[in-house]
Amino acid sequence: MLNNYKYFLVLSEELNISNAAKRLYISHQSLSKYLKGLEEKHGVAFFERKPKIALTTAGKIMQNTLRQIELLDQNMENQLTDLKEDKSGTIHFGITEGRYPIIVPKLLKEFHTLHPKVELIIYRTTSPQMQEMVLNNSLDLFLSGVDNIVTHNLKYETIIHEQMYIVISDHLLKRYFSEQYPGCIETFAHGADLSLFQHVPFVLNKKNFNSRILLDKHLSERGISLNCINELTQPDIHHLLCAEDYAASFCLTMYLTGINALNNSTNTNSHLHVFPISDFSYLNPLALIYHKNKMFPTYTEDLKKIIKRYCSHASLPNEVT
Repeated sequence: MLNNYKYFLVLSEELNISNAAKRLYISHQSLSKYLKGLEEKHGVAFFERKPKIALTTAGKIMQNTLRQIELLDQNMENQLTDLKEDKSGTIHFGITEGRYPIIVPKLLKEFHTLHPKVELIIYRTTSPQMQEMVLNNSLDLFLSGVDNIVTHNLKYETIIHEQMYIVISDHLLKRYFSEQYPGCIETFAHGADLSLFQHVPFVLNKKNFNSRILLDKHLSERGISLNCINELTQPDIHHLLCAEDYAASFCLTMYLTGINALNNSTNTNSHLHVFPISDFSYLNPLALIYHKNKMFPTYTEDLKKIIKRYCSHASLPNEVT
């Protein structure tokens, strides 16, 4: 059983013998034979077959146990790697879509120079999805905020605490604050009260994402309701829409460099203003997150150091011009 434990884990993910067999590069017949032998050995059914294939209670126990065995197997391999002179291996690293272009290009180059025989595989997806990938041992670590962590099986190392800002184009500012413009620019530079922006259209992040969680806490405490006309998960798209006078939005500290780049380009409709938010008491802890029982080889520790350095540098609150 232990020699082929990945057979069961893949089948428990796919819940389809044909699809699981393809992932494992074995025949449908071989996988069916493996499952039949496993169930006969233990005298229980691990999968319900009708109305559709699903894990039984015994199957869930087996899946959880084999996940722990898989993690121990990975930890052993990582420790043995450090005993070899010629270090090689693979790191599966996750990052959200919006942060990818900020740090990954430089990260890839520096890490490859340091460890040319280590393959760094990068996944761009959502924080909830990356949590699930860490728990099923398909991801080693990921970079994300920590407000939506939902399990005690994850551990994290906080890198920075980001502030949140409101982003609005000059044209929208002039349109919705015509009587105060341009004096409102200096006023909002000292802190923008979101209660004054309730008539302004906004594009916001989805509700279960870290930045939206922080924003909704502030709005709820202040009794403020914003005019949300769209919800999108990519912060860089938010800011492109802002530059086209579609709506206002928000950003965390790390994204200020991208807004500067937009303002310095010639492909946008309007200059973007970035203002701190009055009485906004929440910070976004950005962290490296991984399984609490995960053991890393030294080359993964080197990767963590590089990520921390790039994040700290990218998140210096430089002035938006």
